[in-house]
Amino acid sequence: MTGEQSFISLRGVYKTYGNQLVVMDKMDLDMRADDRLVIIGPSGSGKSSLLRVLMGLESIQGGTICFQGQTYIRAAEHKGKPLDAHLQQQIGMVFQHYTLFPHLSVLGNMILAPCKVHGLSKQQATEKARHFLARLGMEEKINSYPSQLSGGQKQRVAIARALMLEPRLMLFDEVTSALDPEMVIEVQNVMLQLAEQHMAMIIVTHDMHFAKHIATRVVFCADGKIIEQGPPEQLFKQPKETRTREFLEKVIHFN
Repeated sequence: MTGEQSFISLRGVYKTYGNQLVVMDKMDLDMRADDRLVIIGPSGSGKSSLLRVLMGLESIQGGTICFQGQTYIRAAEHKGKPLDAHLQQQIGMVFQHYTLFPHLSVLGNMILAPCKVHGLSKQQATEKARHFLARLGMEEKINSYPSQLSGGQKQRVAIARALMLEPRLMLFDEVTSALDPEMVIEVQNVMLQLAEQHMAMIIVTHDMHFAKHIATRVVFCADGKIIEQGPPEQLFKQPKETRTREFLEKVIHFN
């Protein structure tokens, strides 16, 4: 797959925190529009940093990122703006800790960005919110506040809120790690529904069982580098790299 054919293309992406901690070490990665990439690896391997960079929440010190064939993010020292804001609006992200505004109702959380970013009227945004909440089984909670929701319900609202902007790509950063087991299944089922609708997704998770079910391709990262990638049936059963095998032996019963 060449960069020109890619939905997302990273070339030589380099990111550090301070002068010491390298979290993305000249990373190259390509993604197709029909891909569901699952990123796995030990803590500190650059997984969440990759998502935050793609969402435009973190800058990079080197390299470029293309999205849908256009330059999306470039290193800060390059001339011009480091990020294409129009392309950024086509990416949605769901975080581990929901990031819902506690002072707003579910509806208020849902319609804030569509009204401000896309200029929808309150009525238009409300109709759209009802559609996505119904799709995720949350319409009856439309007037509730985050404090009145379970963790699984908060994550479903967070996913619905991200979908309100009709993104081309969804990013999920450990969205089930803070949930009870029953709620994990609830949220994962929503993500599987999106997968069935061919939503492009990049998912960071420690749940290898879920990774096997949802991924079209699994990417193993360590020390800010992509060590190995491949379809789940290959990477989980017959990893080529020793570092990948060592990691999998620690997190699953690997034979």
